Amino acid sequence: MENLAGASLEDDIKEIFRRNIPSDDALAGGLLEAIPGRYDPKIAALLASAAAWAYSDADSMARMLRVRGLPNNRTVTIHWNNEGVLLDTTAHVVQSGTGKVVILCFSGTRLTNLVQVLASADMRWDPFFSAGLVHGGFFRAFLALWPSLKILLEGAMRGHSICDMIQMDAAGHRCHTRFEEDGAPRPAPCASRPEGGGALETLYITGHSFGAALAVLAAAAIHTESALVALKEKLGGVYTFGQPMVGDEVFAANFSKIFGDRLFRHVQRNDVIPRLPGRMNGRFAHFGYEYRSSATGWKLAGKGATPRQTMFGGIATLIGMLGWLSNLPVPYSMEDHLPLQYLRTSMRSAPGSEFLP
Repeated sequence: MENLAGASLEDDIKEIFRRNIPSDDALAGGLLEAIPGRYDPKIAALLASAAAWAYSDADSMARMLRVRGLPNNRTVTIHWNNEGVLLDTTAHVVQSGTGKVVILCFSGTRLTNLVQVLASADMRWDPFFSAGLVHGGFFRAFLALWPSLKILLEGAMRGHSICDMIQMDAAGHRCHTRFEEDGAPRPAPCASRPEGGGALETLYITGHSFGAALAVLAAAAIHTESALVALKEKLGGVYTFGQPMVGDEVFAANFSKIFGDRLFRHVQRNDVIPRLPGRMNGRFAHFGYEYRSSATGWKLAGKGATPRQTMFGGIATLIGMLGWLSNLPVPYSMEDHLPLQYLRTSMRSAPGSEFLP
């Protein structure tokens, strides 16, 4: 950030949100022109930012994506919480001002949230229609969100504002629509149609950790449900960060053929989560393209690459979480799993600059 003589921190923050804001048409054009199945590092950086800020509220999510190039975005946040059934899950739907680009982003697990940790540990198998078996905890969280998400996606395909499709005072739903020039969020009435009157042309799905697993399930559901057949061809890509394995080898084999060329999994250094669940929990498997971190950004490691599985995956995770054991020669890390680490690798940025345009 430039030093602003005599400026307060509040002035500095306002200056950040005034400077170099790219036009919505320019960003939407770049996303629309991207070729499905072709990895794009600029899109990876944008979606890594979305995945990192998905841990925040609707206002923060909309604000940061405004900085990244969606100044007139509409952001709807859906959250379901029921501790009695180990359910605490969040998704954000971000619609560009033109309406032509939609980003579906799932929030990951907060390690301070015992409900989410226990849900992640619920590894019983659940059938995913007739296409294999999936992690039970992931699937229940996804099923809670999916009915509302389908309504929003179907409306976006018809050219409607996603904010018009929810009750603004409904429990679990929040919508943020516009910003004034000073960067302060001020909710405004949504138009009956997005600016430009455009319908959804390209959908991107993303998430970090637990949210990455839900992103894969969302893509699988889009390719399974007949009501969403028109949306399949609009899937620009599924970019996941620190994604655990979602389903068994049958699930992975089936959906690898269907959208494996549009799934880009990012693995930061020694992040333990992409190696889980371990073999003792069943024959989980990855699919899609794997990209690993390097000094210059993300490098392709291979298609369908499966991280080494271990019977002691749970023990390795615990070791990685205990700071006083961090010097042990164990090739696993929870620090590498932080969304901030994925964001910085995607942006190839210096610490702190993830807040800047």
